[in-house]
Amino acid sequence: MDLTTISVAVLLALGLLVGDTAMHAGTVSVEVAIAPKIEGVSIDQRTLAGEFEDQFDAITATSSVVRPLEIRSREQQGVGMALAEAFSVQNVAYALQDQLGFTSDSIRFTLFVDKGEMRGLVHGHSHLVGNINQIMIPNKDEPLIAFVQRSALWGASQLAPYSTALYLLQKHSADKDFTDAVALIDHAKALLPPTPTSFDRSLFDNLLGLVALFKNDPQGARKSFDAAMFGDRTNPVPFLNAAFTDIQLDDYQKAADRMKELVRLAPPANNVLLATAYMTWGAALMGLHDLQGADRMLAKATEVNPESSSAFGLWSEEKGLAGDEATAHKLDHKAREEAATFENYGEVAALYFHLAWRDNEPVTLNKFANPSIVTFH
Repeated sequence: MDLTTISVAVLLALGLLVGDTAMHAGTVSVEVAIAPKIEGVSIDQRTLAGEFEDQFDAITATSSVVRPLEIRSREQQGVGMALAEAFSVQNVAYALQDQLGFTSDSIRFTLFVDKGEMRGLVHGHSHLVGNINQIMIPNKDEPLIAFVQRSALWGASQLAPYSTALYLLQKHSADKDFTDAVALIDHAKALLPPTPTSFDRSLFDNLLGLVALFKNDPQGARKSFDAAMFGDRTNPVPFLNAAFTDIQLDDYQKAADRMKELVRLAPPANNVLLATAYMTWGAALMGLHDLQGADRMLAKATEVNPESSSAFGLWSEEKGLAGDEATAHKLDHKAREEAATFENYGEVAALYFHLAWRDNEPVTLNKFANPSIVTFH
């Protein structure tokens, strides 16, 4: 291959690299290694890498309004970087990425032995906190796979603390042990600058509000949602959740007014969130015994999001209150039919809890949740 051909190929590789870099901005490169001569390790490197990446995948699979981090293994590089390596100009490629400001986050997990004891080194780089370097120590009798998963969870908490906290919230929604989630949220908030408004702080405060609801503490939840609204006036989620606590505290008029203002002044562009606003508004009107108004709002909610089990379920309750048992039965059937579809985002209280339109009702779980899709064909 002559010099001209090589030069053209290198320029093509670097041009493609720019496209790769922009396309994969916000991704995390993952690599797993096993130091040689570790006795007792019968699992190969590829399997351990799969387990490490699976933990990241579980975090990114959590339904979120916020775009989650994306995971790529070391081998899953873009065309531009592959060509750059083929022509041995990867150092130039990395320098170009750095100049463009698109250096991706990376994480590497290495199993090694120190003084006869197995250890795991998690190190890499995060655009949030800089370099990451932590030696993980297995717990007593901890299986190797569990140790690898725990190490991956720690690494993810450094690269994407919000996504990881949201994952922990959903993971422990059954046992209600939010110790790790709250500790991660508190740590992440402490690193943020003390600005009056903060998109990141708003997200974390919203999660703390959900934790309070799981503890049947709507007053504490309202304080957290108020803080989340103050931190970011452009995010509709804490406004939806604040209205949820209004209803939980039997302040139906406040909830109705809040949703009316949200829909009028800043209707969410996301149809799932917009439908949740109408559904919440409908629940508030049910609490005010305005069944005709509630009927209109719930019809609107199902029109905006015709796959919302919660909206159809609440509409069924409203029809039952109005004495229309036949329609109530049909709507309940429709709600159960839609139970196999996406319900709501992990940040939204209506995903986890029932809108309490009756007075003095404790916080109760929603019958509908995001399904785990299983097929056998």
